Amino acid sequence: MSSRGARMVEAMQLRGMTKQHALAFAMGVNESTVTRWKNNGPISVDHAVLLCSVLDISLDWFLTGRGRIDGHTTLPARAEPADSRLVSCIRRAEMRMSERSKTLLIDFISSLFPEVSEL
Repeated sequence: MSSRGARMVEAMQLRGMTKQHALAFAMGVNESTVTRWKNNGPISVDHAVLLCSVLDISLDWFLTGRGRIDGHTTLPARAEPADSRLVSCIRRAEMRMSERSKTLLIDFISSLFPEVSEL
């Protein structure tokens, strides 16, 4: 079984994030912090959750090595593959969007589909 640091590196490579300073920037932490995590140093629960969100990976897989790297994306049986891609795309984009951009995107979608805004 691989170490937590090795799983982090694997996830970074899978997501095309080849430089640890890119992950540090995306998370708002110092590069030395990412280096510490890569070397299996301590990580707070908040940072582990944020890291998994940024890399779009399963928290259980990251922390324990159990399950699948994408185990968190399991959708109900009725969901179509395009639904899964849309949800994944939005999750990745959300971490990089400003609050203003998020509001504008929600307003745009609501204008196209008024019935969605009522949910």
